[in-house]
Amino acid sequence: MAMTRILVLALCVVSVSHMVEAKEATFSACERIFEYFPYCLEFLVGDPNYVRPSRRCCQHVVKLNILAHHRTGPRTICWCIQVMVKGMTPALDPSKIQDLPLMCNTTLSFPISDSMDCSRVR
Repeated sequence: MAMTRILVLALCVVSVSHMVEAKEATFSACERIFEYFPYCLEFLVGDPNYVRPSRRCCQHVVKLNILAHHRTGPRTICWCIQVMVKGMTPALDPSKIQDLPLMCNTTLSFPISDSMDCSRVR
């Protein structure tokens, strides 16, 4: 009986340590995205004070494109953005997502969505 309790306690400790490691890995993978993407949120949610994306937003879209091509990858960026905006109010405006690359005079090398299946992103 005592051995069973020790094994259960050990499994709980291992589970908690893996959850902490997963959170740290998530933050590590998403750190740059969490730093760059928020500059575009006012525009992407349709804030009337932001009829155009800010210059800094556009600069950061370029940085995110670089990360998508050379380091982090578009799937991870998709996932990080989804983690950031899931359940956010107001929600992202799909028409603003389409306008973002045009208004920033660039392309998007990663998807922006709060509900996309990021596992399908290549």
